[in-house]
Amino acid sequence: MRSIFVLALALLVPQLGCGELDSGAGGSGGSGALGGAGSGGLAGTGGLAGAPNAALVKQWAREVALGTEYGGGSKQVARWADSPSLSVVTGSAADRVHLNELVPILNQDLGPTPIQVVADGDDSADIRVYFTPLADFTAIGQQHGFPVVPGNWGYFYMFWDADQALTKTFVLLATDKLSGDQLRHFTFEELTQSLGLATDSDIFPDSIFYANGADGGDATELSALDRRLLWFLYAHTQPGDDQAAFDAAFDQYF
Repeated sequence: MRSIFVLALALLVPQLGCGELDSGAGGSGGSGALGGAGSGGLAGTGGLAGAPNAALVKQWAREVALGTEYGGGSKQVARWADSPSLSVVTGSAADRVHLNELVPILNQDLGPTPIQVVADGDDSADIRVYFTPLADFTAIGQQHGFPVVPGNWGYFYMFWDADQALTKTFVLLATDKLSGDQLRHFTFEELTQSLGLATDSDIFPDSIFYANGADGGDATELSALDRRLLWFLYAHTQPGDDQAAFDAAFDQYF
């Protein structure tokens, strides 16, 4: 997951992101502690066992939810305003096992904007997922008008409108490089990030958004904080919220 060029095309503003640079390792496995916040969330950071310092959690939330990684995107919330459709454009049944598990988990935290899975191969879906060899990434980007940063085995690219509401996203997963826990990690990370949590952070190693230099993290589940942040983003922020609005909502609801 990484991000961004900001190019105005009509009313669409594209935002890119991608998975960890492989650095010869290509991501990794491992596990994060799945602790679902659900649509109701948890009662403050004190509701998390062994919760970290609240100021540190707030710093992490800002890093993950505001702006993007590549290109220095604006520090604003970008998320879906309406329920997005999702199609696996290319990929086998085996490729999509982890995605099939992840979507219901995400939908528990997306409130009134759950992901709606539509037929495979639907190139008009809002979220388009490609399980495909790495060599195909560039051509897919060229076909749909977005750049691909070389060296990434998992990649996402976001488009939004003038209000910072997402309009379409692309998720690319390299089937010739990823398998097992690696494929699971990248599937969980890239799809979750394509919902608007678009930036990496080096604060919490069990987070699906963790990255620190060449270490792209190895979580294979969403952590309790990951899920709480997703719930918070969709329950208490709006597309286009700046840091001041984000902080005010965070202080009241997180």
